[in-house]
Amino acid sequence: MLKVQSNLDKQGRYAVLLNHRELINQIYSATVTDNTTYELKKQLFYFHQPKTITTTQKKRKRKLNDAPNIEQSEDNITEYLKLLPEVANSDVETSLPRYWEAEYTLPQLHGSNLSGKFQEFHNGNSSSYIIPQAARFYNHNVEQLTALLPQLLPSYDVIVLDPPWRNKYIRRIKRTKQELGYAMLDNDQLSQLPLGQLIHERTLVAIWCTNSKQHQQALETNLLPSWRLRLLHKLRWYKLNTEHQLIGDLNSGDVTQKQPYEMLYLACHVKSDASYAEELKKTELLLSIPSIVHSHKPPLLEWLRSHLKLGEHQKEPNCLELFARYLQPNFTSIGLEVLKLMDERLYDKV
Repeated sequence: MLKVQSNLDKQGRYAVLLNHRELINQIYSATVTDNTTYELKKQLFYFHQPKTITTTQKKRKRKLNDAPNIEQSEDNITEYLKLLPEVANSDVETSLPRYWEAEYTLPQLHGSNLSGKFQEFHNGNSSSYIIPQAARFYNHNVEQLTALLPQLLPSYDVIVLDPPWRNKYIRRIKRTKQELGYAMLDNDQLSQLPLGQLIHERTLVAIWCTNSKQHQQALETNLLPSWRLRLLHKLRWYKLNTEHQLIGDLNSGDVTQKQPYEMLYLACHVKSDASYAEELKKTELLLSIPSIVHSHKPPLLEWLRSHLKLGEHQKEPNCLELFARYLQPNFTSIGLEVLKLMDERLYDKV
């Protein structure tokens, strides 16, 4: 994780460059007591600029260049990109089979690992899944979270959720690949999640959101109040290629065009102190090379850690992730795809 500060900003704000792969690898290796760990394969984070541009891409680029009102970013992304460290040549010669697109079915089950080392879970004749130390998981439908409340902690210090928002792009993909992603939920369904029963006055909640203005407005005006949360900060997570450039153009206000960023909302309990986690607002934006796997979001805990207020004798935060797709130490992870990206074939054993 690297802070990048622009000389143009006079308010002390900065960007945070997250190395998704390194963060996960470090988290996993730090919690084991033996010498064996697992590292995400390099091929999962290999985004090069295309060497040739297709006719369709050329037409789209001309259309964007001719547009009179190309979007001016609300932040200093252009300046921050100039300040990023140079990237060493890291060609990855072999591609990776798309194991994550295979049919994924697990019974509703739960488990945890307190052994001090990685454990393996074998699902019959199919793949093996690795379980990190200090991870707890429920392969459970988040829509039925209320039924799970008696088995969870009364509250958590950090809650992360990446809701399966309704959108045309995913709906189009799922017509041909039904196994990809969670079932989409509408705003009324999301508002019924008992999130307000799992927070205390020092909880930080991170919510990934699409670029849909409709979703953002619903989150700010309806969902946050229904979960007893107030907005602390919202910022963009920009996706970079391997050369530390944006993976696509910043488009005009046309919501049908795909953007090279997603939104992240940070919230706290409505009764939290007015100044709680105020320093988070100095983070103007997040940057990272994304995983090639859909919705494989970067881990946020190392960035959020310094803004938490833990109990007097508490060493580590209690964390919860909803609609989870992979496991992290000190997290309780819940969702019907909770082990999907723990497939042993996506990792190198070290």
